[in-house]
Amino acid sequence: MILMSPVGTLIEDVTRVSGLGDKAGTLIGVLAGFMFAEPGGFMAFREKFCTIGLGDVFDSWMGGHPNMRYTNGNEMKHALGAADMRVIAERTGLRESVVGGMLAAAVPLLVRAVTPGGILPMAMPTDLEPLVRACEQAEPPATQERDAARHEGTRRWRWLLPLSALALLTYCGWQGREGNAPDSPPKDTTNVSPG
Repeated sequence: MILMSPVGTLIEDVTRVSGLGDKAGTLIGVLAGFMFAEPGGFMAFREKFCTIGLGDVFDSWMGGHPNMRYTNGNEMKHALGAADMRVIAERTGLRESVVGGMLAAAVPLLVRAVTPGGILPMAMPTDLEPLVRACEQAEPPATQERDAARHEGTRRWRWLLPLSALALLTYCGWQGREGNAPDSPPKDTTNVSPG
């Protein structure tokens, strides 16, 4: 059962600190996939934090470090970049305005979970693979919501097309009647010689 495993414990911890509920597992799956899919894997992910001066903060998240330091949503956005934050928001179904804060809560716990004893992993831990695969195969929640909204919008305006066609036909019919109506009686154009 997943809740008895290290991944289950991680999901419970992320749920507790983030308040995400059911989406905590999705966030972890998306993050783990993102973390290890980069060229250079986990080391490249760590380097993002080192580049902006947060290497020591990142290292405090690693397993075996006694004092975990924390960061905030803006620092997460600065480290990962706006484009990656947008992708993570889309894949998790979180609003972009809150995804930074959720990552600030979840990334330290995920880093700690994948670095037991402070050792940097060379590949994704096998117990995370099923969760990552499930997130990759699922349609992104944001896409589902966007498609539902698009369908609702189409349904809402569906009546407008026949009404517009009826109005156009009525207008054309009215114009046709106006164009055929004589303005004055026709004049006799035959030549009549004076008698």
